[in-house]
This record gives sequence, structure tokens and C-alpha cells, in this order.
Amino acid sequence: MKNVNKILKAVIVIGIALAFLMPGALAFTNTKTRFISRTDSSKKNPLSMNPGWIEQASGFPEPSRGIGYMHAVDENIVWAAAYDGLNPQGPCQDFTRTTNGGDLWEADLISEAPPDGSLAMIFALDENTAWVPVHSGNPQGIWKTSDGGDTWVHQDTALYSGSGAFPNIVHFWDENVGWCQGDPVGGYYEMYTTTDGGDTWVRVPQENIPAPLSGEYGTVGYYDVVGDTVWFGTQNAYPLRVFKSTDRGLHWTVADTPFDAGSYVDVRFKDENNGLAMDKNFEEAVLAETSDGGETWTLISQTGMCYAADFDYIPGTDNMYVSTGVNANDPGYRGVSYSLDGGHSWTDWVEMSGIQLFATTWVEGGTGWAGSFNDDEFTGGMYKYEPGAEVPDLEFEFEGGKGLTVTIKNVGFGDATNVDWSITIEGGLIIIPREDSGTIATLESGGEEEVTMSVFGIGLGIITDIPAFTASAECDEGDSEESTKTGKVFLNRVIL
Repeated sequence: MKNVNKILKAVIVIGIALAFLMPGALAFTNTKTRFISRTDSSKKNPLSMNPGWIEQASGFPEPSRGIGYMHAVDENIVWAAAYDGLNPQGPCQDFTRTTNGGDLWEADLISEAPPDGSLAMIFALDENTAWVPVHSGNPQGIWKTSDGGDTWVHQDTALYSGSGAFPNIVHFWDENVGWCQGDPVGGYYEMYTTTDGGDTWVRVPQENIPAPLSGEYGTVGYYDVVGDTVWFGTQNAYPLRVFKSTDRGLHWTVADTPFDAGSYVDVRFKDENNGLAMDKNFEEAVLAETSDGGETWTLISQTGMCYAADFDYIPGTDNMYVSTGVNANDPGYRGVSYSLDGGHSWTDWVEMSGIQLFATTWVEGGTGWAGSFNDDEFTGGMYKYEPGAEVPDLEFEFEGGKGLTVTIKNVGFGDATNVDWSITIEGGLIIIPREDSGTIATLESGGEEEVTMSVFGIGLGIITDIPAFTASAECDEGDSEESTKTGKVFLNRVIL
């Protein structure tokens, strides 16, 4: 029955998955891996580095190893689980680790894991201690290393051996207290807790967990933790739901999301109350937000590109999230973007556009990594953002109506000081030209300021000729921007 269950899950999304693969590329047959094949077009993507982004070698001797999941302990220690980008449905027990911020990534194989198994995710406490859930092999379960990945031990009291068993997630609060989650077995989600580092796992009782919907499963690595509170998202059911525990996995509640069935829902929280849920389809994400800890969710009508491969909240920021895109079939859905307002508006790192980027992880202070595909042991596979370039980035938004409104925005990571701006309205045969200017003393990162100018067209209510509206600005930090928009004027109203 276990194999039948896996086949059923594959059938549900196999049609969607095929749409993301290049002609002739291998499609994955296990929905839990949710990984995407590599495309040749991203193999050697010329990169003019945005200040802060650098390419690193993930260290795998085999080519086209993708990064399926990443966990940063701090700005120096990061662990990542791999998959085979040329054969995403195939087994893979590879991982990589850095202890110096990515200057050197050391890749290895979990030889103690079953050769037909794959890594669902990876969780690390420090440079030596980490756990992985291994699925699809025989046996399945949780493996732990205490020596930096040199050796791994199967913690077999987390059984994951019944009909439908499939381990998805493992998390530890310290060296002793942990929780792991798998798909429903015996009519309820197979979850365990431990107080001795995983030497002994105890299954969470059925009465502590809301019943699964028909056909509902968890997903590999789709969860988040703030303090003692843990959330995980589901797939393959309507409504897609988010489970929540406030006592480290011992007791659970569940809430509906506004997302459609047939996809996956992942969650990231900035604190115990505020967070985002992402409906993932590997193209452009659909987002919902919560301000009550996930009890209720509201759809967001975001602007800009929020990619749907992975996303993360940057700890310590007011409300900054990062998203990555890996779509194998369309370069428009590859890259990395960020939001400074909790997911409502997104800005691309244009220098990263077109690069297949999947898993991402960030730490307090703004250092982050995004996983890609390597060429060989010494080339590619990882990109790192270093926040040393905390510079402003000015841009404009034009809005018509009664007069012209221009919003001056700072979408960069640093504050802009002494922002000198000017706005001109080009004159025409029957348009009165205008110009205005001013200085904003400080425009903080994520801040914006509106300027509204009146516009006059001479005539008896006719639509005038097409003027150009131009905004420009520069600041002491050296950033400058100019943008022009065309439109029409009807008496004193601007039509864009």
C-alpha cells in the first residue's frame, strides 16, 4: 500500500510538473521531491553582480546537483540537502556544508542511508549536529550526525514504516527536544517528539491532532518555527490547510487557507502572530497573510514578481521576505526577488534574473543563500548575498487622476539622504508645461513619498495631445533614477 500511496500522489501533480520541464528533460514521479530539472540555459549564466551577490561552489563532484533544502545556523554555518537535477525523480543522499560562510562548501554522501532514498530536508544545530528525514527508500526515517556529517545514525524509533508512511520534516529546539512529521498513517498524521536528541521518539497521540482530509498530505520541508510554536502546510486537499502547535508539537490545531486544491502551501512567520502562506506552483506565487498566528488567512494582491520555488523571512527586519524561482521551462519565472512590506510588493534583483534558484535561507543581519545547480566540484551551485552593500535604490510610480501623482520609493536596503527630485510635465499644443522640484531629507529603506502636481489642458473638454511626464531623483549615496511616462490630459485629469 505504501508504494500505491506514493503513485497516487504523483498522479495528482504529474501533469503540472511536466509543464515545468524542457522538452526531453526527465520529469519527477514523486510529488514529495517537488524538484525541477536543470536547463542548459542556466548552466553558465553571465552575471554582472549586484552589490552583495556572489557565486559559490557547492562542492558536489557530480554535475547538476540542485539544492533542495537549506538551513543556515548563522552567517558562517549552513547545511544543504541536494537532489539530482538531471534525474529529479531518482534517489539522492548528497548534502553539503560550510563553516566559513560559503568560502568552502564540503559535499558528502550519507552512506548510511538507503541507496534508494532521498533527503526531504536538513536541520542543523551547529557545525557538527544535524538531522535529515529520508523518504522513499527502505528503510525510511530520521538520521542524525554528531560529527559534521562524517557518520550518520538511523534513529529508528521514529518508525515511518506503516502503509502510507513518508517523513517530511524534522526540527530541534536544542540538543534534546525535537519533533518530526510525516504523512497520515493509521488515520492520523505520523508525528513524533523526543527529549533525548532523537535516541527515543514517541508518537504524538491521535487525539492531539486534527484528522486529515481525504487525500491530504504534508510536504517535504514546508514548515516554520517561532519560539515554541510550529506550523506546517499541506497539499492535495481542499481547502489547503495550515497546522499549528504552540507546545513544540504535542498538541495541534488546523486552519483553512484561501488557496485552491491540487497545489502545496508553505509558511514563513516573522513572529508568533504575523506571517505569510505561499501557494506554490513553481511560477508566480499566490500569497495569503495572517496577523493572528495562522488562525485566519487573507489573500494578498501583490505587485511585482513573487517567485514560487521557495521563500524566507529575513530575521530582524521589519517585514522583509525573499522569494526564488526555478522554473525549467520559462526564464521569466527564474530569479530572486524581495519584499519590504510583508509580501505586498516585490522587486527583482535583476542581475539574478534567468538563473534557476530553488531553496533559500537567510539569517539576522541580512546574509542569505540561494541554491542553484553546479557544473562540477569547483563551479557553481550556490549564490550568497552579503549585506555589506546596504545602499538605497530609488524608483517611481506614476498615477493619474485629478492631476499627476508620482510616488518616490526607496526599494533598496539603505536609507537615502538628501533626495533631490524633480518632476516635469512636457508641454504641447494645448498643454501648459509644468515643473516642480524639492528635497527629501531622509527616505528610509522601504519608505516612499507622494508628490501631486496639477495639470491643465487648454480647450473645451477635449482630450489633449499626448504629453510626457518625467521624474528624476538622486541622493547623497550616489543612486540616481529617471523615468518617463506618457499619457493624456482631459481638462485637469491625467489618463495614463
